[in-house]
Amino acid sequence: MRKILLLLLMILLIYQLSISAQGIEAAISPSSISTKPGNKERFSLTVWNHGNKDIEINGIRLRITSKELFGIPIPIYLGEYAFPFDKPEPVGAGKQKVIERTIEIPLVPFAGSFDVEVLVETTGGVASTRMQVKLLYSWLSLAFLFVSLLIVIGIIYAILKLSFRRVRRRKIHKIDDLLSERDRYHKLLKELEAKRGKIGEKEYEALKEEYSSNLNRIQSELESRLPGLQDDLARLEKEIEDITGEIRKIEARVEVKEVKEKEAEAEIRKKEKMLDERRKKADELRDLIRRIKGI
Repeated sequence: MRKILLLLLMILLIYQLSISAQGIEAAISPSSISTKPGNKERFSLTVWNHGNKDIEINGIRLRITSKELFGIPIPIYLGEYAFPFDKPEPVGAGKQKVIERTIEIPLVPFAGSFDVEVLVETTGGVASTRMQVKLLYSWLSLAFLFVSLLIVIGIIYAILKLSFRRVRRRKIHKIDDLLSERDRYHKLLKELEAKRGKIGEKEYEALKEEYSSNLNRIQSELESRLPGLQDDLARLEKEIEDITGEIRKIEARVEVKEVKEKEAEAEIRKKEKMLDERRKKADELRDLIRRIKGI
């Protein structure tokens, strides 16, 4: 009998808590604002206690989710921000309470439209309402946007630079392969001439025609790539000339004591490294050009 009585008391307690939690309603005014991070905005929070017990309001929490950022539809959960009250606000059973509060808009580095869920924490449960916030551009959001753009541009530049480098290396490797194939057919033609007396005349002519045709095709493709290689070489030679001039100018500034030698050393080393890289590439191109021309 005692167990049944305890069970009934627990069911009654749970039922009362449920009625109390479900009997809390909240609304916020204004329900839509346009502001900036760091601004202070005044809100009216109305809480209705439809339950049969007095409650106390302890504070609110804001759950912020973006609808669009910087004009782009991007839904991102930006976090939860708590605003506890200095002292609880009582609300009698069957009554309502209007609370005026000034809230500082969190310093988030964004601009755009946001959905804000307002969670009202009370001793009888949590009530929820929503509001729409449009954050205008601030110095923080502009700085964040500028830094983000710099990072994106840097990544794109690095990818493009790596892609161009790979394309250039593939082009050089292709020319190397063509030169090796050309050398192979030259060697085959010499071998064919040396063995002419040991094979039939018909077979000799057929192989000579095949090797010569392939040799002409390869040479034609190599010569078609020659103008591009010469343009690349001319560009590198101009860069070598410019960098050499810059190094000489820095050395001249040191001589006239415009800048200190130690201050100039790092810049000179940097430019000398660039100069060595370009000279190696230029030597590689000159070698390819000479091989294509058969010099």
